[in-house]
Amino acid sequence: MDSENTQAFLRPRARLMSTLGEELISNERVALTELVKNAYDADASLVVIRFTGPLEEGYGSIEVWDDGHGMSPETVRDAWMEIATPFRHRAPRSERFGRRVLGAKGIGRFSAARLGAVTAITSRRAGGPEVNIRLDWSDFAAENAYLDQVPVQWNVGAPEVFADNGPARRLFDEVTAAFRTSESQAAWMGSHGTLVRLEGLRQDWETESVESLKRSLSRLLPPAPPAELDVHDQPEFAIYLSFPTGPLDHHTGFVGASEALAHPHYRLIGTIDGNGLADLTMTNLTSGQSETLNQYLFPPHGKAPKCGPLKLDLRTWDLDSASLKEMLNIDLGARNITEVRKLIKDNSGVTLYRDGFRVQPFGEADFDWLRFDLRRVNNPTMRFSNNQVAGFVYISADGNPGLRDRSHREGLIDSPEYEDLKGVLTQAVSRLETWRYGLRRPKGREPGPITVDGPSGAGSDRHGLFQNFTLSSVRDVVNSKYPDDTELSRALEEAQETIDESVEKVQEILSQFSRLATLGALVDVVLHDGRTALTRIAYVLRRLNKLAGRKRDEDEQLASALTKMHVDLTAQEQALDRLFARVEPLSGRRRGRPRALSLQAAIDEAVAVHEGTLEKHGITITVSGEDVTVTADPGDISQVVHNLVGNSIYWLSTLPEGMERTILIETRRTPEDEVDIDVSDSGPGVREEIQEMIFDTYFSDKEDGIGLGLSIAGSVVKDFYDGDLSLVTPGPLAGATFRARLRRRVG
Repeated sequence: MDSENTQAFLRPRARLMSTLGEELISNERVALTELVKNAYDADASLVVIRFTGPLEEGYGSIEVWDDGHGMSPETVRDAWMEIATPFRHRAPRSERFGRRVLGAKGIGRFSAARLGAVTAITSRRAGGPEVNIRLDWSDFAAENAYLDQVPVQWNVGAPEVFADNGPARRLFDEVTAAFRTSESQAAWMGSHGTLVRLEGLRQDWETESVESLKRSLSRLLPPAPPAELDVHDQPEFAIYLSFPTGPLDHHTGFVGASEALAHPHYRLIGTIDGNGLADLTMTNLTSGQSETLNQYLFPPHGKAPKCGPLKLDLRTWDLDSASLKEMLNIDLGARNITEVRKLIKDNSGVTLYRDGFRVQPFGEADFDWLRFDLRRVNNPTMRFSNNQVAGFVYISADGNPGLRDRSHREGLIDSPEYEDLKGVLTQAVSRLETWRYGLRRPKGREPGPITVDGPSGAGSDRHGLFQNFTLSSVRDVVNSKYPDDTELSRALEEAQETIDESVEKVQEILSQFSRLATLGALVDVVLHDGRTALTRIAYVLRRLNKLAGRKRDEDEQLASALTKMHVDLTAQEQALDRLFARVEPLSGRRRGRPRALSLQAAIDEAVAVHEGTLEKHGITITVSGEDVTVTADPGDISQVVHNLVGNSIYWLSTLPEGMERTILIETRRTPEDEVDIDVSDSGPGVREEIQEMIFDTYFSDKEDGIGLGLSIAGSVVKDFYDGDLSLVTPGPLAGATFRARLRRRVG
């Protein structure tokens, strides 16, 4: 170590192998999926996953057979034995079918360590010898061993497993006998392919884990895409599961998409190009109604999305009993509404397919990457929950290069492209939600009444007032005395579901009002604690100013610095005090006594709350017209203007950069001695198809909107000033114009 130029080299410990396999891959389901993806990359058309009992930890085995091109001894030595090999980077498409390969990092093969204690691989290329590899993963666990000190046993010999008419041929013949139609299938003699045998299972395989595996594998390849999408033909690729005789043998068979996916209530199909231009068709499969959407969908920042073009097939269901009851007439394998709802939930999730193959874990029922459930909490009337949506999004490695996998093979790397993908898809989903709301909305209704969507699931936990709304005691008696009376049991189930739905509607209504009340209480706390702190700050500032005065004769420089600090901090303290004054009208306290005030002065105070946001988005705001004197509570004016200006700011922020962003507020007294407040903007405006719905309580066309702003503003205008809030078309600016007309207390 005497030389400054001494070199050293990184040397991996042998346990790196277990890190790559057992720890990098999150679970056994994902590990098996990686092996299936390897078969796909090898141009396999069929993969057979055969379980051999006992399927308990430490025992049994899993075999993954494929009819791909197999590996030669040279491939094993020069590619398979290299960790993080660049082989797939050099050959991004498969050699026979030209499939875009799914493996690129050279570590997926080590997922076998997650499944079994020993991995035995047999592989053969057509016309070549058979290669056998055996890895005992415990050999790599020695703490002091380096990777290059642990030998891997492998040999080359005459074909046995993949010999002509050998075990591979017999197995595949047995699986495909009833389905063989093409000449290529009939001609395959079993002379090439790969077998991965995983011995000494790492976990027990029971009903729940097997069902989870089947769901995951069923979504590796999307169902047949609609003709409208012009998606490239899906490759000939099938997966077959085989289980030993026993409680799991009914799961034996080909993996396929659930029949429930073919019967959604609503469907959204179409494309979004690289500039964000959407060409989408929304269809209600129950009524046959449809509508075409052709407009730009931009992420929240208002710029053209960076994610690249995509194709979309979104399927959704209404989860109320009446809607699900119709599905019992379809052969879904469900006996009642509860089982139909479970089928939909099990197949829910938005799946992402790159070049025809699924990107993990998109599509898992519990991977809510588009935040459906969070959006629904904000607005249960409008929004879908994650368990009522099944979506299929198609991208490609060439067309969407910015959407890249994480190293552990689950999810995409967080990037602007990924955020834009989520933003554009959420915009598309929001259009479907809005259209669905319009179809379900009672015709001829007056704006404003509360409407609540059906439940996201029956039988949710209830407490207090709602805990006794259950038929469980009756069900216990029926199950005890009439266990074979299926008609009575079904009637009880449907009655309980109806009760569950009704109770959930009441709970959602109470929850919404509780949130409103809590908001007012929260503002009260902020005002109280904030003003207490300001009082303390003001006291400290006065002491600081006195100290500056005493020190002036001793140290002029110090005194000047203290004085400047006092001036600056006092300005900030006053700014906070003004902010609290503007927020006060939103508190839960009693309304103030109406008094004569300048309408434009009150508007200026309300607008000032948005000063920072206006500047951030480059929005110019102007208050003009006749400065009318009205008799009003300043908080009422603030609340109306606050909501209208807030809406304008949101929609202006969605405009592409470079477009005009302007808000104009005009006030006037009409010849009928009424007072108008018009708020106009240069945004995208209100789409014609939703103009009748925008004043409904809980209706919102915003991505995360609650749907209360216009409703609250309208209630203030109507209840306290005998007025109304309306959408004016056309307005002075190109976007939306809302008019608040006051008829009382305007003298």
